[in-house]
Amino acid sequence: MKKALILAAVLFTIGLKSSFAQTVTNPDIESTDSPTSTITKIETDQQYTVVSFRHYAGSDNAWAVLNREIYIQTDVDNKHYGYVKSEGIAVAPETRNTLKKTNDKLEFKVYFKKIPANTKSIDIIERAGKRNDGITYFNFYNVDVIHSSPGDKGVKITNVELLPPPPVNGTGQPLDGANMLANAMGGMGPMYTSMVKSLLDAQFTYYQQPGKIAEIAKLNKEYFDALTKEGFTNDQALKIITSNSIIPKSASINGQ
Repeated sequence: MKKALILAAVLFTIGLKSSFAQTVTNPDIESTDSPTSTITKIETDQQYTVVSFRHYAGSDNAWAVLNREIYIQTDVDNKHYGYVKSEGIAVAPETRNTLKKTNDKLEFKVYFKKIPANTKSIDIIERAGKRNDGITYFNFYNVDVIHSSPGDKGVKITNVELLPPPPVNGTGQPLDGANMLANAMGGMGPMYTSMVKSLLDAQFTYYQQPGKIAEIAKLNKEYFDALTKEGFTNDQALKIITSNSIIPKSASINGQ
């Protein structure tokens, strides 16, 4: 009787492992070599691990094709769980799928050999290594196969306007070059006034430090004496000090 119970428990455990099934939607992806693609679902049943992809055209007349060499590698072992079949996408060297317009969508599934039940993350590799010819492959790294995400992680290509639209006048018409320059200069006036005020405030704060005026006066007197000692007249020395101060204005402003 005891042997029968043990045998039943073993068979039950084997049955659980063989019937392992799991579905993850919108899994987190650490990185990818295909920025216009995403994974919408990963299903593992008794036979396969099925990965559903969504791919967007990055330009007009873009194309997509799948290589049979694509495989899954797990965090459990170093085995390659290879391609079995696919749906919704051409397989090389068959005819390519052509997407006529930017943002056109292609959804497809790839069936792989079943991954281990204790897998937590996978890499999907169509072709390893970087390329310099602009061709991208369906390579996804560190894909979470345990947790689902609530939202669609679809990737869409949008046309980004790099330059702002031209300013308009009161009539709603674009400003011409002269008016644009005048408008820009007018806008700089308040900014320039604020900047000058800040510089003057910094100077006043600097001079108000205890003993600072006496220190500057002493330094200028030593400068004056040195000039006269070298042969300059009093008037010449005074003119040099007033026109070319030994203390630059920038230094006094910065408090150095």
